[in-house]
Amino acid sequence: LMPAIEVENLDFFKRVGPEPLADDFTPKIFRDRMKRRGNSLIKAALLDQTVLAGVGNIYADESLWGAKIHPSSKVKDVSDSKLNTLFTELCHVLQLAIEKGGSTNHTYVNVEGKRGSYMDFARVFRREGQACPRCGETVIKSRVAGRGTHTCPHCQKEPT
Repeated sequence: LMPAIEVENLDFFKRVGPEPLADDFTPKIFRDRMKRRGNSLIKAALLDQTVLAGVGNIYADESLWGAKIHPSSKVKDVSDSKLNTLFTELCHVLQLAIEKGGSTNHTYVNVEGKRGSYMDFARVFRREGQACPRCGETVIKSRVAGRGTHTCPHCQKEPT
């Protein structure tokens, strides 16, 4: 335990990237930070806490689906326009997750004893074998960046 004011001085927190929902975080800052990882898979870059703070596996899959970007696309191969769309989708997904109390699993409840309900609104995460809500194609699960990854093979074309 330590005073909250001292947390920002911890080595880990000195390396953490900006918060995507901060008022001063813009699409340009997002694009610039992502492009620093140009040769990385876009999902890996989203999950890198030194690039952005607080983006986990669920929210990465959901925002990539929203932007119609395949998670195994290299950052350098994603256009600025697509990165702008990803920024918008990521902010939308994170805001919805906050409103719904997060995507808590069966072992966690908040201080009021309530579970997060974001998973009721998830569009691809943990929906493998089900129809994509956008096009009806079957959602698949694979591994990208060492993580279970949910995609629509029609909406999110795999890079060639």
